[in-house]
Amino acid sequence: MPDVGDENAEFTFARVQFNMTFEALFDREAPWHHDYPYAEDLYLGLVAEYTGVHTSPEAYQIVQLDSEDIFRFPFVYISEPGFMDLTDAEEVNLREYFERGGFAMFDDFRGVDLDHLRLQMKKLFPNREMFQLEIQDPLFSSFFEIDSLQMDPPYTDNRFSGLPEFWSMRDEHGRLIMIANQNNDLGEFWEGLDRGDVSLESSAKAVRLGVNYLMYAMEH
Repeated sequence: MPDVGDENAEFTFARVQFNMTFEALFDREAPWHHDYPYAEDLYLGLVAEYTGVHTSPEAYQIVQLDSEDIFRFPFVYISEPGFMDLTDAEEVNLREYFERGGFAMFDDFRGVDLDHLRLQMKKLFPNREMFQLEIQDPLFSSFFEIDSLQMDPPYTDNRFSGLPEFWSMRDEHGRLIMIANQNNDLGEFWEGLDRGDVSLESSAKAVRLGVNYLMYAMEH
């Protein structure tokens, strides 16, 4: 399905296409493409309904990580970063993206994929560390008041998965530059909520979290 644009939108959901490890080159949907565009459709509709941000279910786009286009978007979505293998050009672009004030949501990964994401972030910022967020962080009250970070893991049949955790990294001014949904898949919850085949409690929390991420990114 081609990208759908909404030239009047204040917010366009930018899904990042990145270079993949060899292990990702097998006969299935590309990891970065997972849940596209159904997660976008549900999420954008609810952002428009809940917030004052002018957007619509048509405001989504795939953006190449090594392209100048990425700098048009203050918030980007990266699916299955466990398969991400940054090229030199992608490293340069993503580092500059964060330094210009961009915010990235890393979603749909589990287990040791977090270690792989740490490795990729170390390529960008060797002197910074990722850390686990707690409920007191302002990210979780940027729009909705999130009262708990506990939610059902979407990967209950996978021995590599554990309970959902939330990881981040700060810039030199203390701003969060990313959110990493470990052992979680908010995009899957968004898509499943639209179909009606996932837990209402956890999918509703996934929507609230996604809205908070966006509002934090746009306010910082």
